[in-house]
Amino acid sequence: MRKISKFLSLSKKLGLEIETIKKLESLISNHNGNLYIIGGNVRDLILDKKISSGSDIVVDLKIKQLTDILRKNKIKFTDVGIGFGSIVVHFERQIIEITSMRKDLETDGRWAKIEYTDNLLDDALRRDFTINSIYCDTKGRIFDPFNGIQDLKKGKVKFIGEPIKRIEEDYLRILRFIRFSFKYSKKLDNSGLKFCLLKKNKIKNLSFERRIDEIRKILVLKNIENKNSIEKIKLFIELSLGKKINISKFSDLCRIERNIEMKSSLRRIKFLLRFNKLTKNKIDEMRVSKKIFERFMNKVKIHSYEPNKIKVLVYSHQKEIIIDQLIFDSVDKKISTSDLKKLLKFVIKFTPKKFPLNGKDIINHGFTEGKIIGIVLQKTKKWWLEKQCIPTKNDCLNYLKKLPTSRWR
Repeated sequence: MRKISKFLSLSKKLGLEIETIKKLESLISNHNGNLYIIGGNVRDLILDKKISSGSDIVVDLKIKQLTDILRKNKIKFTDVGIGFGSIVVHFERQIIEITSMRKDLETDGRWAKIEYTDNLLDDALRRDFTINSIYCDTKGRIFDPFNGIQDLKKGKVKFIGEPIKRIEEDYLRILRFIRFSFKYSKKLDNSGLKFCLLKKNKIKNLSFERRIDEIRKILVLKNIENKNSIEKIKLFIELSLGKKINISKFSDLCRIERNIEMKSSLRRIKFLLRFNKLTKNKIDEMRVSKKIFERFMNKVKIHSYEPNKIKVLVYSHQKEIIIDQLIFDSVDKKISTSDLKKLLKFVIKFTPKKFPLNGKDIINHGFTEGKIIGIVLQKTKKWWLEKQCIPTKNDCLNYLKKLPTSRWR
């Protein structure tokens, strides 16, 4: 059996929490179970690269047996994927995904009906790519039934078995093919790509949440930042987002983000969609947080790059919205990279002052109707912002008294 040389020292050097994994293994082996590391951790170890993701583990116990062991030992876990034989364990400040070995009985392009197995080959046969079916135990011994190590070192992403069948089992594999290809290579393997193109329209069958998650992972990969690469996957991004995208200047955006060390998948999506009219319903489909929703929906035009003018904008918008627009304006050559860096530093450090008035202050000055209170408050705040947020509470009250408000009372 093949073995990773100096496995324990290599694990520690690259940042794999092998001792934590071995403690879990000890609990599982007490119940005649076996544990194997799979996925990104194994690939990083083989390529001698710093561990780049959380740990993925498979065990040859049924999920009920596994959760019973964890409960008995008071180990916390999240059971979000338990219906598919997968849980997320929180142990010794580590987040570890553990999945029971399984084989697929039925698939519909989105989800699979599974059966548990204690056979490594059965588990490997249901996986998507050869590089994703490399198993490693806690002694560094490798089980690689489809020569995934060879493909990994060549930077080749190869489907296990018949590509069309693998894709039809789960159409997310089209996007995963793109992601793994650009993560481990600078190009797409044409033999795999042609099958992805055949089934490209099936991407729309996937939930928007699953699509957007993969697209976010793809868009931050270094190898997609050049014009040729983004052109090759443009169609797949459009099918995933449900909108046409504009890839002109995308490489410039990536270059500037690298320069200022502020890479963001959300900003890159926003940039690709910036000439589209985004509807509330479309962004609702993304199932994003309120903060991200506002970041996508709210656009701001910056007419002056004076710090005091930028400061006023920060009061009206999230910092991320201002930062996005400053970076976009730099891409469009409206400001230089050096000026961009200064403004970003200013925005990030700036803490907005609290507007000194509230509704109670307005009521105390004789306004009683709710709508009018809101109008007066907004007018006073607008004046306060125009004055660079300098006026005090008394200054604001004096301004309020001078408003032509008799018709509102």
